[in-house]
Amino acid sequence: MRRLVVCSVLLLAFAGVLRIAALPWSAVGAGLAVMAVIAWRLSDCSHPGPLGLLPATTDLDGAPLPPRWYCDRCGRTWAAHFEKEHTPVYRFSGYDESKAVHAARRATELADRQRHLALQRAGLRRAAKRVKTARQPESDAADIVSIRQGRRLVG
Repeated sequence: MRRLVVCSVLLLAFAGVLRIAALPWSAVGAGLAVMAVIAWRLSDCSHPGPLGLLPATTDLDGAPLPPRWYCDRCGRTWAAHFEKEHTPVYRFSGYDESKAVHAARRATELADRQRHLALQRAGLRRAAKRVKTARQPESDAADIVSIRQGRRLVG
């Protein structure tokens, strides 16, 4: 905005200088047109300050919008090109029937395990009893020494 005011003052000063020089009105008009074009060009924002980065979103119609730069000074936005379009790389294609049997068996086992756990959590089926193994006494256990037996002499 400040730039627009400065350009307008310069334009009026130029018009005054041209009129003082006693030039014909056509030259004054041409000079004013040139100065208006220069003032209009200088009034555009050059985005000198820090810019904001708007994230990728969708607009009101549902169309995707890429990430955009935003100038707070003039309110203009433009696309920020960070990523290049990548086409997917197909590593596998087709269907392997030999793997379908194993996949179906694993899916059935998973469903049975999930059903069993769900019934167990609901309290409708008891958990499988765990077999306790007999503990064997450890042979490397330290001997218990009484504290009250007195002092030992080292030597």
